[in-house]
Amino acid sequence: MTEFYIYENWTRRRGAIHYADCSYCNSGKGFQTEDSGKNGRWHGPYDRDEAFRRAATMQNIKRCKVCKPLEPPA
Repeated sequence: MTEFYIYENWTRRRGAIHYADCSYCNSGKGFQTEDSGKNGRWHGPYDRDEAFRRAATMQNIKRCKVCKPLEPPA
């Protein structure tokens, strides 16, 4: 099963859905060596449908422009 993560950034009031193997996601660890948790948080892992369902309840969450996860069918 392909896993997806959502990064929610509270400071910038936005975020993105990522494939787990995206270089920006790194299975929910991000690309920085350390995360203070002050600006946001990773959610997941989820399957595709659950990731998009949860993202719909968050503010300004879009698909990652790098890994471009597919949206679930309507």
